[in-house]
Amino acid sequence: MAELTVAAPGSGVDPTHFKEAMSRFAAAVNIVTTDGPAGLGGITATAVTSITVEPPMMLFCINKTSPSAARMIANGCFCINTLAAPDEALSNIFAGRTDEHLEERFKTGAWTKLATGAPALATALASFDCRLVEAKEVTTHFVMIGAVEAVAFADESLCLTYVHRKYRAL
Repeated sequence: MAELTVAAPGSGVDPTHFKEAMSRFAAAVNIVTTDGPAGLGGITATAVTSITVEPPMMLFCINKTSPSAARMIANGCFCINTLAAPDEALSNIFAGRTDEHLEERFKTGAWTKLATGAPALATALASFDCRLVEAKEVTTHFVMIGAVEAVAFADESLCLTYVHRKYRAL
């Protein structure tokens, strides 16, 4: 097997330039939620993807300093809710752009539960309800890996995306 060479984190790319380049990267907007003994929590996230189909696995990234990160780890579950275009205001709430925090964020939107008890958004284009398999620490973030236990999805609709630091419907 060939030896793998990996660059050291922060190996010379200007963070401002990196953020500017990443603003060109269009991504679906998601709200990732949790509930359990540690309490309700949720964030807006664009760093979300599937890993495998068999078994179904998903991942998302969350800042280690987020109060929701500790709750997701303690609860052992999360639900990734892919937003439809009309849910822009809800995205801003979970992104921390309003005064609502933790449990208060769930006063807006229609919430239900699937298999794990993590809140699933009734208006989501798709919800992926996951059991936490691993929380891998990577510098400032956790990469949260989950086994999908249930899914729900809506009829085809416009997806809320984020690109060039603006919301778009796609």
